[in-house]
Amino acid sequence: MDPETKDKITTAPQEAELIIQKLPCDMGIHRNPRKGTLNAPEKILENHDFIKTVLIDEVFPDEFDLEETHERMFASTKDLIQYNKPIISIGGDHSVSYPVIKALKRKNPGLKLVWLDSHLDLKEKVGNNISHDVLVRGLLENNFEEEELYFVGVTRIDSDEKEYLEDKNLNIYRADEINQFFNDFNSEDSVYLSVDIDVLTNQLAPGTGYPDGELDLETVKKIIKTVQPDFADLVEIAPSLDENEKTLNNGRKILTSLEKYVVD
Repeated sequence: MDPETKDKITTAPQEAELIIQKLPCDMGIHRNPRKGTLNAPEKILENHDFIKTVLIDEVFPDEFDLEETHERMFASTKDLIQYNKPIISIGGDHSVSYPVIKALKRKNPGLKLVWLDSHLDLKEKVGNNISHDVLVRGLLENNFEEEELYFVGVTRIDSDEKEYLEDKNLNIYRADEINQFFNDFNSEDSVYLSVDIDVLTNQLAPGTGYPDGELDLETVKKIIKTVQPDFADLVEIAPSLDENEKTLNNGRKILTSLEKYVVD
């Protein structure tokens, strides 16, 4: 990290233009041996050049208890909300989004959610924990109305998800329907944008557990610019699976775009 970037980091909340919340975790991945997201926040930020003044917060996981880890993340988010700053959370597997979004939704009942991901993450829960591929079902069952969600960049829908969708009317835009999303999306309420790196093509993001994406980097940037979120996250980067830091570098570019367009 160069000296100019270090000057962009503050420990004083009143000086920060936004808050970066580091959420290291890989316990939410249970159906796939391709893990590696635990150290992603550290790896992403170690060579990232911030464009705004940031306060960096970190939640340390209980590596043996996902529920306890989520409770820590929920409590941290509740604390950070009081500063009235935009929050960008960096995972970690996608399960880390659940406690963050839950805390923000409680504070902002009209919060909308844009899910930029090649998957819906609406699978049926196994056991008691909210894992990375079931959390949106959990949000729908406890926090969100159907019309408050937008799924963008979807390429794969599993059989249990198709069954779940039979009596639902969700806003789902597949990877070849992005222009329709641009035409449809409009929100006067606060918006949370969740960016799973696997929405990018495998050539751009090989370092992730489920490389099923079909979007290019410019399309993702355009979506961020269109949404202009109040809160956001970047998840599912697995540095140990990466090739020549392609995924890390593209993740940093996405983070810069989030910094640029997050509403302050």
